[in-house]
Amino acid sequence: MQSALRTLLLGSLTGLALAACGGKTDSAPAASASAGSAAAVEGQTVVVGLDDNFPPMGFRDDKNELVGFDIDMARAAAEHAGLKVEFKPIDWSAKESELNSKRVDMLWNGLTITDERKQNILFSNPYMENHQIIVVRPDAGIKPKPI
Repeated sequence: MQSALRTLLLGSLTGLALAACGGKTDSAPAASASAGSAAAVEGQTVVVGLDDNFPPMGFRDDKNELVGFDIDMARAAAEHAGLKVEFKPIDWSAKESELNSKRVDMLWNGLTITDERKQNILFSNPYMENHQIIVVRPDAGIKPKPI
């Protein structure tokens, strides 16, 4: 059933946004779940593991409530899919263990997609692309390296 939840949420998000968001499975890709079996889980709760100290994506406001871009996206995707969503802050360094142990159904946070991670996590299409930059004064003597 957890594979069906993930499949339904991932499929629904594709239609909701321009690109799918960061839903993942707990082990090898489970894309073989049929759309028919996924539809049977409407109304179920999907547990989303996240880092609750990752502003602006997910963090606690002054009322200690989870807020942020990823929280809003996950809520909208779950609503679109007819699912309930439960957010579970996790130790981000143990994210794969959380998936493998099935304590969470998916992760919804910034997570770089690498070939190594693809061996253990089923990634959706990225919903954003980040670049790291350094800003310096023109007279700092630091020159950009051609990409």
